[in-house]
Amino acid sequence: MYLVSLFFILGESVFFSSDKASLIAENGSVSEASCDLRDEEDESEISNWFWFISAVNPYPKMESEKPIRKYFDPIMGFLSPDHEPVKTVGDYRDKHLIWAPHIGIGYKINEKFTVTVQGGGEGGKIRTKQTHPSILLFPLHTDFEIKRTAFYLGGGVHYSPFGSPVHKEFNNFWERIRSSRPYLSLSITHTYATYDARVKVKFEPVFPIVDLELSDKWPTLSVDMNLGLEIPLKKMDEFVVSVGYSKFLHLEEDFDSFTITLEYKRFFKKKSGNSSR
Repeated sequence: MYLVSLFFILGESVFFSSDKASLIAENGSVSEASCDLRDEEDESEISNWFWFISAVNPYPKMESEKPIRKYFDPIMGFLSPDHEPVKTVGDYRDKHLIWAPHIGIGYKINEKFTVTVQGGGEGGKIRTKQTHPSILLFPLHTDFEIKRTAFYLGGGVHYSPFGSPVHKEFNNFWERIRSSRPYLSLSITHTYATYDARVKVKFEPVFPIVDLELSDKWPTLSVDMNLGLEIPLKKMDEFVVSVGYSKFLHLEEDFDSFTITLEYKRFFKKKSGNSSR
């Protein structure tokens, strides 16, 4: 009995808001009419406009990095058995360490269709610098640096086949899950990407072998498709999770990618005296 009571108390404290008054109806049942009325009042206070921030975890192909693994690392490994593989963007991708921040604004046309405009970017530098004994007696020094950036701007349409989530104050976690709604989205995004690489190889102290610098930049378009779930948090907030695929019109061998997106969305409050939807 003590365990049952303890679980009941813990469950009530975790899943129910402490500041909510109890709903009382005749014969101990909740009045559905009063709940519906309260939900309508909550919805009428919320604008159709909203803003959101998100983090996108891409998994790009990065085919251009394959020569590093196919040629550079084996050759350096032959000359210096202690040589370690060069760190690349693909290594960070495989560990899901690439998260691109985005920010945007949207408008809910009706219960099934929403339009959005969003932008964001990512970038970073990866450098692998090492010196090891070589088979030619002189120490082999390698310095491999890769720098990539990408900036995005695009717009899209969201379709919610079962309607958008109801916005209200929730009593517990399971109410939020039951009120969640799936959606499909299609976006067109303009991407401006840059690439800079520097490679230095020499037998110390005075025998340079390679001293190479590469630089390039590309503007390109992509079509982004996502399947997601909108989970209401409070009356004006949502948490959104989605998976998708981005298909690029150019340089698809590098940029085409699966994506995972985590998003926080907040609706604006209607101005006082404005009751139109």
